[in-house]
Amino acid sequence: MPAPAPLRPGKSALLLSAVLWLALALSGCSPRYDWRTIVSSDGKYAALYPAKPTNAAREVSIAGRKLPMTMEAANIDGTLFAVGVVTLPGDDPALRRDALASMQAGLVANLGAHPDTPAQARPVTVMSATQPPVPLDGVEVSVAGVSPQDKSPRRLTARLVASGVHVYQAVVLEAGDAARDTRQAEQVEQFLTGFHPF
Repeated sequence: MPAPAPLRPGKSALLLSAVLWLALALSGCSPRYDWRTIVSSDGKYAALYPAKPTNAAREVSIAGRKLPMTMEAANIDGTLFAVGVVTLPGDDPALRRDALASMQAGLVANLGAHPDTPAQARPVTVMSATQPPVPLDGVEVSVAGVSPQDKSPRRLTARLVASGVHVYQAVVLEAGDAARDTRQAEQVEQFLTGFHPF
């Protein structure tokens, strides 16, 4: 599968809105990490969450189409750990590429990134949850910015990958003090490497 297109901040930015929307819907925070593997039969993935996730669903605009998106997320002391899954109408490589590019651009645009701190993207290999695991080509995006909503610092690290009719984003969104340092670097890496699509 070809790598997603380069970042294009001008594209639709609904995906991070969905992440932020789910963050607002989550109630309460836990001061402790309580890691557990969650298998989503609907979203076709396994993920290692630091707390019991909450789920939600909505439609999003991707590549000029309204497509269903499901999301599961856990909130630990203001840091959101989330997996979003967009289901495509068919196993179409061109639509997968368009969806990956749109999701990637949307995450960056909604963060309120600054021109002096551009988003960084690098190719990564995401291992599937199948046995034996299959390597999938993905991209990891990291960007820091200031929230357009409350003007507080934000840092986003996400892995995007597609498989069959599903396009995935595993996202860690750090806010406030957590976005200013690397104190959660180990937990961010644990969550992202613990994500495996089927």
